Amino acid sequence: MAQQSDQFKKVISHAKEYGFVFPSSEIYDGLSAVYDYAQNGVALKKNIREYWWKSMVQLNENIVGIDSISSFLDSSQNNIIELYKNNKKDYF
Repeated sequence: MAQQSDQFKKVISHAKEYGFVFPSSEIYDGLSAVYDYAQNGVALKKNIREYWWKSMVQLNENIVGIDSISSFLDSSQNNIIELYKNNKKDYF
């Protein structure tokens, strides 16, 4: 367990040194265990997200990407609940 802790500390130290993350407490005087993305971290996160989207959605014919908003989800959930109450299980 101590070896994992040391490894994690090395990864965090490296990420801070090269501009991937920085402790939030240095900016906002908050919790010392919370980190924000720095410039390189934001770019890395964006690249991972774009790679995932391309490999999972764009390169597969049977997958459709959907970007939804909470009001859509709320109304859909209400419709599903109403149909379930009315025993209409063939909704999907």
